[in-house]
Formats: sequence, structure tokens, C-alpha cells
Amino acid sequence: MNPARAKIAHREEARLAAESRPEEDEEDVLPAPPDGGYGWVVVFASFMCNLVVDGISYCFGIFLIELIDYYHESKGTTAWVGSILAGATMCPGPIISVIANKYGCRLCCIMGSIIAATAFALSIYCPNVQSLMLVYGFIGGLGFGFMYLPAVVCVGYYFETKRSLATGIAVCGSGVGTFAIAPVAQYLIDNYGWKSTNLVFAGVIGSCVLFGALMKPLEYKPKPPKALNGTAKPNLARRNTYGETTASPYASKLSISSRRMSHTVQPMARKDVFYSQSVLNLKEFQSQKSLNDYRHSVHNLAAAKPKSSSNELLVLFKDPVFMLIGISNLFGMAALYVPFVYIVECAVTDGISKGQASFLISIIGITNTVGRLLVGYMADFPQINALLVNNLALALAAVAVGLAPFCHTYAAYVAMSIAFALAIAAYISLTSIILVDLLGLDKLTNAFGLLILFRGTASVIGSPLAGALYDITHSFTVPFFVAGGLFAIASAISFSVTPVKNCLDRRKKISSNDEAMTPMNTKQSNNIEEK
Repeated sequence: MNPARAKIAHREEARLAAESRPEEDEEDVLPAPPDGGYGWVVVFASFMCNLVVDGISYCFGIFLIELIDYYHESKGTTAWVGSILAGATMCPGPIISVIANKYGCRLCCIMGSIIAATAFALSIYCPNVQSLMLVYGFIGGLGFGFMYLPAVVCVGYYFETKRSLATGIAVCGSGVGTFAIAPVAQYLIDNYGWKSTNLVFAGVIGSCVLFGALMKPLEYKPKPPKALNGTAKPNLARRNTYGETTASPYASKLSISSRRMSHTVQPMARKDVFYSQSVLNLKEFQSQKSLNDYRHSVHNLAAAKPKSSSNELLVLFKDPVFMLIGISNLFGMAALYVPFVYIVECAVTDGISKGQASFLISIIGITNTVGRLLVGYMADFPQINALLVNNLALALAAVAVGLAPFCHTYAAYVAMSIAFALAIAAYISLTSIILVDLLGLDKLTNAFGLLILFRGTASVIGSPLAGALYDITHSFTVPFFVAGGLFAIASAISFSVTPVKNCLDRRKKISSNDEAMTPMNTKQSNNIEEK
């Protein structure tokens, strides 16, 4: 072959190969999250979404009394409305994460706001509790789920080293919402009824479309294509008479692709997106030479789709440590919503006014806010054992909720509410940290998704069970005792995680030592047989 033609053919082959593998160039251009700047706008959007979703969900107990009187149903039956709302918010988490990864946090949150607002507005036309379960509970909860997950993900998406502060501010929306919305709900119900209150809430939820629109996706520009000699390929573009840049008719396909639009970074591309603290605390970061090296290790642009294969999920189900955490959360979340739903009516039966009783929810909310900030600050210290703090928090929740039947004064109810709020602040805030400590960063995304599924399932059961116990006994004593007992079981199971993990680590170490010695022993025995 003519050398000149061979050279041209070689260059053309290289050009076609480069066009067929654009991802290889992109892998070298890893975008750094802003760690500030527009990221604080995203934190504000997340704060407001948490405020609306959790604020409205946690004040369902204020609605419960009105719904029972309106529909003439038992507490156990009516409580299903609120429990389905909570369960539908969390259970679809793994599915919503796939949708958010494909279409972005912005579209996902906007869609959730529209769904939930529509469900709340239509709920006033429900003729019975069963239809209210479907519209207000399931559809409204599904909409909340589409709002909740982007609010969690987008903060980790925009922050790395300042993630602890950013996450702390964002999750405070939950406590602030509970504090602010509970008295507003009581005022609206007293003066305008539960239907008008739901219409107002529908409008508030609809406003989250604006906050969802603020969740702008991160973008990056692909690495410019290189010529065979390693230099950048010249831009064969020209300007038209209007000053606009157009492609030359002689420009190659590769040069045109070099000026293509910026690519969007998919939220689930990062393994640490659910980690709530600064990445500086991770051993995976400390083992890297630089932040950019760490970013390469946890972020793969070419495979931005989360890998949650059945094999990886099966590994988690076979992991005793994860299963203990999951079972503990089943018991803990089954008890968590009981005080939120029944503390108001329990206080009213002790002669406390509805206004003061509903303010107990606000006390839980503001104390929860302070507790989350405190726990987030403490968790940054390496000497703090996150699992131990979680276990003690569950024990505190067991004591606080179990002692609720002995509260007969407003001061006693306030003390119980403060203790309960501090306990659940630690219980909820430390989830991702505990999963990383016990299972490693590689398993965080799948483990977090499955744990949310566990929690959502449990939250559906707890409140109706407590309501059914009240219907049988006509007293709040047994429901609160049972809820306290569930927290105690959750704490006991969680305390067993450390010894189980230590035992498994020892077995693994012994097994690895045996495997290391096996080839030597086998070789020696073979030599003896040959002699």
C-alpha cells in the first residue's frame, strides 16, 4: 500500500474510533461540585421542601380528631390515612431514585409537587375514609416521595467538603416545618374546618414547584478531542453575517461534536450522594492523594446509572449486619409515628386545651431541629461512635414514649416531647453515617434505598396498630406502652450489631489467614509425595 494512503487510512481509523468512544474522553473531565455559590440556593430549596413535606406529614395527628368526627370511623381505621401517607412517601424511594437519575432532581420535584397538591385538593371530595386513604394517603404520599428524595440527593450532589453544614441546614427544614405548620393547622381547622385547611395545604405544596425549579442540574463540558499528535484539533467553524458561529462544510464530524452542549451530571453517579457528612471524614477519601483522585474513585460519568443489580441486593440481604440494622428500623419506625399521631389527643383527654396540645408537635419540631444540628456537629468528630449514639437515642425514645401514659400535666408532656424529639433527631440523622461505617461506601446507595423501604413499610403499620389498641382498651396507656416497647426492641437489636460485626470480622480474618497458608501447605505435601 502507498505509505501516504496508509497514513491517511490510519488517521481516519483513529478518528472513527474516537467518535465511537466519546465516554473515554469524558471520564477525564470530572466536575467539582460548587461547595457553595449556587449550591446554597439548592440548600434553600431542599430546606423548603423538607419543611413542607415533613411539616404537613407530622401534623396529621391534629387532623385525626376532625376526621374521626366527620367520617364516624374508629381511630384504628382512620389512622391508616396518615400511615399510608408516610409509607407512600418512603417506600417508592428506590423507584423514584431511578427516575430522578434519568430525568433530574428538578423535574422529579416539580412533578411530585403537582401530584401531591392535586391529591390534597381532591381529598376534600372523598366520601369515605377508604377513598381518603387512596387520594390523600397513597397519591399524596407518592407526590411527597417525589419531593423528598430530590431534597435529600441534591445537597450531596452540590457539596463535598461543606456537605455536613449544607445537609444540617437542609434537614432543619423538617423540624422548622413541624414547629411552624402545627399551630397554623390547628388555627385553620378551628376556624375554617379540615377541608379548607387541606386546600390551603394544597396551595403550599404547589408552591414547591418553584423550589423544585431551583434544583438546577450540574453540567460539565466534555474534554476537547485531540489530534493524533496530541494537540487540540483546530475549530473549523466560521461566523456568518450575523456574527453567529456555524460549522464549516469542511468540518469533520469530530470537530462538530467537540462544540456540543454541556453534559448533565446524573445525581446517582456518585457513590457518596446519600452520605450526610463531609467527605473529608471518609476513609475512602483519606486513602486518596487528593480530592480529585477521590472524586474519580466515587464518580463514574460513563456509568452514571446506579448499579442496583439483584446480585448486589441479594448480598445485602445475606449480610447479618445489614439485616440487623433493617430489622431494628422496622421496630423503630413502627413506633416513631405513634407520638406524632396521638400525643395531641392524649393530652386533650387529660384536660389540656387543643391549642396547647397541638403546640406539643411544635415543641417536638423545634427541639428536633436543635437536635439535628447538635448531632451533625458531634458526628464530625472521629472519636464519636455513631452507632452507639443511635442505640442510646433509641433507648431514650423507648423511655420517653413509654412514660407518656404517666404524663398528666402540660409540663410533663413538654418534657416527654423534648426527650422524644432529641432521640429521633439522632436516630434519623445518623443513618447514612452508620451504613458507611458498617458496610462501606460502595454499598451505601443500595443499603440506603433498602433501608428506606424497610422504614416505609414499618411506618404504615405503627399508627393503625396503636389506634386499634385504643379502640379495644379505650385508653392511650397500652398504645404508648407498645410503642415504647417497640423502641426498646429496636435499641436491643441495634446494640447487637457491634458484637455480631466483630465476630464476623474475626472469622473473616481467620479465613483469610487460612487461605494465605493453604498454597504453601499444598505445595509442601506435593513435594513429599514426589519424593
